[in-house]
Amino acid sequence: MVKMKILVYGAGVIGCELAHELCKGKNTVTLLARGKWKENIDRNGLVIRHYAQFHTTTDRIHTIAQLKPDDVYDLIIVAMQYSQLEQVLPALASNKSKYFLLVGNNMNPGYCLTKIHNTPESKKEIAFGFQGTAGRREDRRGVSIHTKPGMTYGGLRGHLSTEFQNTIKAAFAKTGYQLKAEYHMEGWLLCHVAFILPICYVCYIQDGNLKRATKKQIEQIMDAAVEAHTMLKKLGYPIRPDGEEEYFTKDRKKNERMLYLMAKTPLGRLAASDHAMHAKGEMAAMDQAFELLRTRADEPMKAWENLRMLSRIENFKSL
Repeated sequence: MVKMKILVYGAGVIGCELAHELCKGKNTVTLLARGKWKENIDRNGLVIRHYAQFHTTTDRIHTIAQLKPDDVYDLIIVAMQYSQLEQVLPALASNKSKYFLLVGNNMNPGYCLTKIHNTPESKKEIAFGFQGTAGRREDRRGVSIHTKPGMTYGGLRGHLSTEFQNTIKAAFAKTGYQLKAEYHMEGWLLCHVAFILPICYVCYIQDGNLKRATKKQIEQIMDAAVEAHTMLKKLGYPIRPDGEEEYFTKDRKKNERMLYLMAKTPLGRLAASDHAMHAKGEMAAMDQAFELLRTRADEPMKAWENLRMLSRIENFKSL
C-alpha cells in the first residue's frame, strides 16, 4: 500500500473523524485547525469519544493553521461548514495540489468547483462527498456518533476520473471506512438538504429539544421533503440516491415512526439538534440558498413554508 500525504482542511466534528480514520491507513495526515482547538490537539493529541462504540481514541497528528500555495498533498479533503466555504475557496484555488474532495453540506457545489478552477488551464479535479457521522466538539475532545464511518462521494454531475477514484480509495485502504460512489453529487447534496432543513426547522421551533417534537411535526417533516423533491425535479435535478423518493412515499409510515423514535432519544440530540443549534449560521445559509431555488421553481410548498415560518430561521442570517 502506498503511503499518502493527505490534508484534512477543517477540524470540526467531521474533519476530526476523517483525520482519525485516515490515520488508520498509515497515511501521513495533516489537520488544518486554528486557535485553542489547534493548541489542544498539539498538546493532547486528537481525542475523540466514539459515542456508540463506548471507547475513546487519541491520535498524534500534525497540524497547520494555513494552507500555502506550495503545500502540495496527494489529496486535500475539505471539511468545512457550508457557511464557511466561501472564505476558504481562494486558498484552494491558489494551491498547487491536484485532487480536492469537499465534504459536507453544500447548496452550491457548482459554484465551488468554478472558484477552485480559477484559470482555464487548471488541471485540478474536484469531488464532493458526505460523511455519515454526527456529534459535537467539547473543550478537549470531539464526540462522534456513527455506526460505521463512511462516505458517499462523486463528481458534480458525472463520474470521477479513474485516477481520482483510485486516489480516494487508496487514502482509505485498510481503514474499514466505507466508500460509496455516486454519479451526481449535486442532486444528492440538494436532496440531503431537502430532508435536513425541515428537521432543523423543528429543532428551532422546539428550542433545540427534539424530544418535544410532536407527531404532527414529524409528519410535516416528511411532507416538506416530498414537496422539496417535487420542486427539485421541476428544476431538473435528479432525486438521489436510489430509493430516496420511496423513503418518503412508499416506505413513509415505517420511516416516519423511526424518525419520531429517534427524536425522542439521545440520538436525536447527537445526530440532529446538537448540530442545528451550534451551526445556526450554516443552516441559515442553506435556507437562503434553498429559498432561491424555491423562487426559481415557483412551486407551492405548504408544509415546508409552515415549518420554516415557525422556526424563525430568518433571525439567524447574521450568525
